[in-house]
Amino acid sequence: MAAARSWAQSGRLLHPDGSLYRYWGPLYPLLLAIGESTWATRCLHGLALAGNLWLWGMVGRMLLPVKRALVLPWALALSTAMMVPTAFVWSETVFALLLAAYVYALLQWCRTDRAGWLAVATGAAFLIPLQRTAGMALLAGVGVGALLYPGRLRKWRLLLLHGAAAAAGGVAWNYYAERVAGTRPDRGFGTLAKLWGSFSDYGFVFLRWFLPLPAGWRTMAAGLFSVALPLWLSWLWLGSIKKTAPNAAADAGRRLLWITALVYVLGLLLAVNMTRGATGLYDAERYAAVLSGPVLLLALAAWPRAGKPWATWAQRGVLAAWLAYSAVRVGHNVLVLRLPETVEVFAPSHP
Repeated sequence: MAAARSWAQSGRLLHPDGSLYRYWGPLYPLLLAIGESTWATRCLHGLALAGNLWLWGMVGRMLLPVKRALVLPWALALSTAMMVPTAFVWSETVFALLLAAYVYALLQWCRTDRAGWLAVATGAAFLIPLQRTAGMALLAGVGVGALLYPGRLRKWRLLLLHGAAAAAGGVAWNYYAERVAGTRPDRGFGTLAKLWGSFSDYGFVFLRWFLPLPAGWRTMAAGLFSVALPLWLSWLWLGSIKKTAPNAAADAGRRLLWITALVYVLGLLLAVNMTRGATGLYDAERYAAVLSGPVLLLALAAWPRAGKPWATWAQRGVLAAWLAYSAVRVGHNVLVLRLPETVEVFAPSHP
């Protein structure tokens, strides 16, 4: 907010202490500066959430059978993964929207070979690391997935140009942050205990999207949730390779999403362990929120098919119960987080 205010007033991105803004990407404060009000921020978050929901609904139609694709928007809309960041002035909503736009446009290009879709994908990808520096890991994941997409390796020159253009903004901003604005004195190798704790954080977060897990369980069963992360990713891999659609493009698209999720999680684990940056359960919830679309889609793909009518009805009952639980959980969290009166977060501070 301080960076947004300083940009609106002086055309410079500054921290509250007056130093040059450098710890996060510049796109979000620039967007906040457009309206510089609580109302404008709400509109930004609302539009980003609606766009994210619509785009993942479109991706679901491309990669899932019809009935499962119908469930995806409901599962995403009722997920707490994006609800909590939206309740605060955090950048995850726009971050998720950019990823959804990137994935949708890139998959369209992979299917149609139309240059316009690749241009849209490149534009969205260029903005991703400018929104969150962790977006470089998303670009790496999508890049690996695109290279493994059937028929795309023949387009390696286009993919190389796309990758260079997509990463240019993130590379330039990180150079500015490190060399111009001032090098961050927080580099170094972490400990195995810190890495193990991060495994536990993300394992807990992904399971918590689907199960009613109290936050206190994270510390009570840290080892269990550390093991849960690779097991959970393995189960999602089954969803990525499962033949749930009659065309190879859908299977390839799901594999691209799984590779993206894997590389992003590995990038987060490496970044947290190599720096003294924010870590812990609640930061892990924010960092993982951008994967809510891919993870929910892959989970629906991995959901087993019922061979008998009674099993079909049982699965529908479980799904209905889970959606109802998600709705109640989201409603409860909204009531808990809601302030009794509107606070103008951009009101100028007084000494």
